[in-house]
Amino acid sequence: MGSDFEERSGKSFASQWRAATAFIKRYPFSPLAHAVLIFLIAATVYWLRRRLRKFAQDEPDLQRAAPIFDLPVSAAFVLSLLIVPSVYPQAPRLIQAVLGAAALFPTILILRRLLEPKLFPILHALVVIYFVSQLRLLTASLPVLSRLLFLAEMLGCFLFLLWLVRSGHLMTSAAETSVRFSRAIRVISTIGLLVFPAAFLSNLLGYVNLGNLLGVFYLRSVFLAAMLYAVIRILEGLLILALHLWPLGSLRVVRLHREMLHRRTCHAFEFLAFLFWLDRTLDFFGLIAPIVDGVKAALSANLVIGSLSLSVGQVLAFLIAVWGSFLVSKFLRFVLEEDVYQHFKLARGIPYAISTMLHYAILLLGFFIGLGALGIDLSKIAILAGAFSVGVGFGLQNVINNFVSGLILLFERPIKVGDVIEVGGVGGEVRRIGIRASVIRATDGSEVIVPNGSLISGQVTNWTFSDRERAVEVSVSIARDADPQRVMELLKATAASHPGVAKAPSPQVYAVSFAAGATTFQLRAWTDRYQDWAQLRSDLALAVNDALAREKIALA
Repeated sequence: MGSDFEERSGKSFASQWRAATAFIKRYPFSPLAHAVLIFLIAATVYWLRRRLRKFAQDEPDLQRAAPIFDLPVSAAFVLSLLIVPSVYPQAPRLIQAVLGAAALFPTILILRRLLEPKLFPILHALVVIYFVSQLRLLTASLPVLSRLLFLAEMLGCFLFLLWLVRSGHLMTSAAETSVRFSRAIRVISTIGLLVFPAAFLSNLLGYVNLGNLLGVFYLRSVFLAAMLYAVIRILEGLLILALHLWPLGSLRVVRLHREMLHRRTCHAFEFLAFLFWLDRTLDFFGLIAPIVDGVKAALSANLVIGSLSLSVGQVLAFLIAVWGSFLVSKFLRFVLEEDVYQHFKLARGIPYAISTMLHYAILLLGFFIGLGALGIDLSKIAILAGAFSVGVGFGLQNVINNFVSGLILLFERPIKVGDVIEVGGVGGEVRRIGIRASVIRATDGSEVIVPNGSLISGQVTNWTFSDRERAVEVSVSIARDADPQRVMELLKATAASHPGVAKAPSPQVYAVSFAAGATTFQLRAWTDRYQDWAQLRSDLALAVNDALAREKIALA
């Protein structure tokens, strides 16, 4: 690796020019394709900028993305860097230097729009350091001059970072930037304060290749990180605009969860940028091919379990397929529940049944895909499952019964999520219908897990099966000398005046029993606040007691 680095750095300018000329002759359309791509991206960004101005006044998020669209050509050039490796395959050093120099200025212009002025010295230093680095590479055929430039470059970088840290620019800017970004700048600066002296001393003491490797690697990483940061911010601006415009902006799920979608997508951009940075870094050290070969060898290693032989790659593919099915199911259910179901007037419980069955179907599909990735013949699995089902039928009959009962609950829907039921002396609201059991939240706050088989085979009282209304009954015993008709009218009027009692059906009062010294009446009222029926019954009982007391009607 060290000799390769020395060989690449020691090429004369004439040899680099010849390599660049030969590359252009071999790929004559690469610059044209690059220019066309930049033009198309710039035209798109310019068109989006005109759309942005219509909404930016009312949306703070769009105002934050506006600086990106003020520089359409620069944004297009920086975004085009993502496809440079495919447009310029194995480009020689001189071509890479020209592309880097051409990309540096648009990157600096964009970063000047995104960063506060206190961080501008970093941008100016990057420009100076980049051109000094390119000058040093072009004078590599003159070892003494190249070495002096390297020492001056390392010393200058160290003094600049020392001034930057001691001046307090990083600390004062932290309040104006995101915590992660300011922390990243401080970490990079701290690493530079260690790398630059090490590279300077190594070169000075005669370890030229080691010093050059440390210094060049650090600077290359910083330049690439700055460009990737600009790319991420450009993509973030495009994302913000896309989440406000048609068609994404018209979706209910986007309107309700715009901030969450923005945050998670930006995290995905940052992760992909890190992978790109890691790929370029490993390529700089010439480690990609060895790492790829090592990974292939590790994934090809066999795991022998009895007569079954599986590779690590197959096991990993199985796990990825199952994990991916969970993610796909979660995403699809999220979209259905937050957006699609809202456009249809579905009966209560149907959305939950659809989401649950979709979840099971996707998991089953992912499981079979994983089995295929393991290299297992699915026809043999079917034969094995048929033989195995006999034993399972006896050993797991309760589990299978509960599973089938769960499917019946989802399809027939005698009980739905949100229903208030009573089963086995336990009453409460159904919170979840699972694959084996359902969860009922009791009135005392506890959660009772009831097997699905009990909900199908046992007697269940469903208070909200056909509607959400519930009867509330209050019994009262009155002395025999009171006028029964007067008492009944008083009880009806008391119940009708309560705000929690439904107007239809109207409250009713019944005389249910007569004794020697008392007459018992039963007040029945209806409420659509089924979850508060116990509180309503208590309120009605107190209201009836007060009304009887005002009318001086004695209780028995």
